Amino acid sequence: MPAAAFPENEQQRLEALNELGILYTPLEDRFDRITRTLARLFDVPIAYLSLIDDDTQWLKSVQGLDITDSPRSSSLCAHTLLEDEYLVCPDLSKDPRFNDNPFVKDGLELRFYAGFTLKSRGHNIGTLCMVDTKPREFTEADINTFRDIATWAQTELHLTQLSEVQVQLITELDEAQRQAKRDSLTGFWNHGTIEDIARRAFHRSLLNEQPLSIMMVDIDEFKLINDQHGHPFGDQVLREIASEITGSFRPGDALGRYGGDEFMVILENCPLSRAMDLTERLLNKIRQLKFIDQDAVRCSISIGVASTENMKVSSETELIKIADDALYQAKEHGRNRAFCARQLQ
Repeated sequence: MPAAAFPENEQQRLEALNELGILYTPLEDRFDRITRTLARLFDVPIAYLSLIDDDTQWLKSVQGLDITDSPRSSSLCAHTLLEDEYLVCPDLSKDPRFNDNPFVKDGLELRFYAGFTLKSRGHNIGTLCMVDTKPREFTEADINTFRDIATWAQTELHLTQLSEVQVQLITELDEAQRQAKRDSLTGFWNHGTIEDIARRAFHRSLLNEQPLSIMMVDIDEFKLINDQHGHPFGDQVLREIASEITGSFRPGDALGRYGGDEFMVILENCPLSRAMDLTERLLNKIRQLKFIDQDAVRCSISIGVASTENMKVSSETELIKIADDALYQAKEHGRNRAFCARQLQ
């Protein structure tokens, strides 16, 4: 299988990509809305937004696949990087560029592909794509509609997407280190990384004299869910709740998987009243979820909140502990609720 050639401006392209500070960062609902819309509008099983590094295609958002990256050498989208605007292939199995690609020949047995380039500083840094397992025609009207959605993705790509402490963190790391700091199941920052972000955010809040709020979120009776329905179903619950958490906060808020069924949310420059409003919004969203096994299963979450706005703390570690204590107070008072640390004083 011939891998796609590297663009002539490869070095400048990689510099433009790295400048964005978005590679290997947690999933964001604003991009998921785009890929969900694309999949629904064109009735395709798979849609994704990819960013292509020197040897890896990384998926910032994906519908229909349970992967977050793949080798650039086997990437369909690597060929789209060579186009000015878009690439459409009605039947991949009949195109010599793709007919022996592992995603076409084996496994998924993909047939249709359409991808639009995403640019930064005039260079192709990634793609918005859709694929299907059966050949299909793509009309000029389809291309125009797809172009509109790609423009939406392009706009989102250049909006400020991370807090300064998160951008600072990822720019200090190489690709392997960035990968290692993300939780593979949820796409959130992992335990060690979210604690590192909390430390940086705490020091920034002292310097800027802005409130820092921390929220601890725990799935109620999650062990019972695993015991009754199995761990694969438990993983599904974790992913769906993580998705609801992603869609409930600002793009710059840092989201981490703190434990097996516990999450941390770091809210910079966020007053306590605003943090409490967000907890109610998240609680209501989770209450409405139904997880389908043999029967519909519901679950709830408990939340603890602490903020520098209404208490003096000496470190982020102390603030995290207070938020965690508030979480346990929420559990003690019946679960399925939020508890604010000010009530503990």
